[in-house]
Amino acid sequence: MFLPFRSIEMTLRISAVEKRYEIAALNATVHALNGIDITLEPGKTLGIVGESGCGKSTLARLIVGLESPSTGSVDWNGTKIENLSRNSLNTHQSAIQLVFQDPYSSLNPRQRIGEAIAEVLTVHKLRQGREVEARVDELLSLVGLATDLKSRYPHQLSGGQRQRVSICRALAAEPQLLVLDEPVSALDVSVRAEVMNLLIDLRAKLGLTYIFISHDLAMINYISDYIAVMYLGKIVEYGTWHQVANHPRHPYTEALIRAMPDHTVIGNPESLKKTISGEVPNPINLPSGCAFHLRCPIATPQCKVEVQKLINVDNGHAVACMEVSR
Repeated sequence: MFLPFRSIEMTLRISAVEKRYEIAALNATVHALNGIDITLEPGKTLGIVGESGCGKSTLARLIVGLESPSTGSVDWNGTKIENLSRNSLNTHQSAIQLVFQDPYSSLNPRQRIGEAIAEVLTVHKLRQGREVEARVDELLSLVGLATDLKSRYPHQLSGGQRQRVSICRALAAEPQLLVLDEPVSALDVSVRAEVMNLLIDLRAKLGLTYIFISHDLAMINYISDYIAVMYLGKIVEYGTWHQVANHPRHPYTEALIRAMPDHTVIGNPESLKKTISGEVPNPINLPSGCAFHLRCPIATPQCKVEVQKLINVDNGHAVACMEVSR
């Protein structure tokens, strides 16, 4: 029987984080994250949703420690991740694991499945000797895979099986937090539900905490306790699913919800008039004021010059819109 991997309380705090990338060839700066604040409770799932290029994956890499913020801090159990030594960073990356979108690219094509999982156990010194193979079998069973698959290579598995192997490798490190970066978007529709149900079962069985990143609000709804809506490197709305989906306050959130497939409006021309127009601004040349004001249906002249921070409007439901928060 599997028990929660780690019994200690975990705390993740992201404070005023910005991430910039300098492009020497263009003499330009890409503003990937522009002031992110998040506190994550143990045992909960935070869903992060937004268009491609809004900074979701960059945030994931910062949390895991693959990159460091340009300004601000990512604190794990009271310690800034960017200040960790190499040995401490290895321990941190054991406690926080990242599951990538494409399971094939995240696995070594020349390494058998059993070897890939065993490598995690030996690198983090979690098992040794004969215990390694027994633990590999345990972990494969945990994610619903037959133990005889450990002798196969990634190309010999289906997409759903490969993603289960990726989840299995992450679990081999006995983490407290899983950062799931679009974990089902590369899978067939029929397989997505199976993997989502697996993630929900693992969360309950192992006492895990999740950050679930997606552009699909339906997936976010299925698994998340809280939702952060991102636009151009900023969180523009935050709250529970009930607050954000049933009572959206930011115009961008409203547009995302309207974009969800709905069989009742198919073929209805009136529904097309409700979508937002325009393109996402270039992160190299950010607009002044509110980044959404160029596409916002309720923008005022003040929105063009003033940046609104997240403001609590109702019992933890926070919105970054000066017109709504008045």
